[in-house]
Amino acid sequence: MKKLNILAIVMLSLGLILAFVPKEAMKSEKVSQKQIISELKEKSYFITADALAAMLVEKDPTVKLVDVRDAFEFQKFSLPNATNLTLENIVSDEWSEFMNQDKYSIVLYSNGNVEAVEAWMLCRMKGYENILVLQGGLNNWYETILNPQKPAATMADEELAKYEFRKAAGSSLGGGVSGDSTSAAPANVAAPATSAPKPAAGGAKKKKGASGGCG
Repeated sequence: MKKLNILAIVMLSLGLILAFVPKEAMKSEKVSQKQIISELKEKSYFITADALAAMLVEKDPTVKLVDVRDAFEFQKFSLPNATNLTLENIVSDEWSEFMNQDKYSIVLYSNGNVEAVEAWMLCRMKGYENILVLQGGLNNWYETILNPQKPAATMADEELAKYEFRKAAGSSLGGGVSGDSTSAAPANVAAPATSAPKPAAGGAKKKKGASGGCG
């Protein structure tokens, strides 16, 4: 029964998001829905807030961020140097060279998991590799990185060290604020964010072979 429920939810989600994406953008599906469902159940496409924060603090050049929310929310708050792409843009020919590559990992995020996972599904249907999703989205990012809760002094050294890292990372990537931690971080704690220039016209780069994956 549980497997049937998962299948029904995934198929419903695919149907709903495809309804809002131009048919031309999805004319060349490269990965079957069965494979996508298998990868969804494994959940290995998630990247934690701690792991992403470490990469951003270290200015890892192999990571690119894609914010899949609408432009209004993106302008209020987004992660450093993120590119704002709607579901339609993510699978458009115009952005295929940016999205379909094997040189870096693209981390999709929204306020929670839903929109980003929907975007991930579309990317996988197009055959894009190296696509990840920020686990918990900006809501979890705010609670974990921008406003971490200090552990009790009696906690293990590992937990204290994790808190110190998060506090330092939060300061570096946008600072911490007080307030309602159940919603996405407000505009007054926004780190610098830009919309990347549009990619050059042309088809997607040919892949040299799988170099990881997002399943």
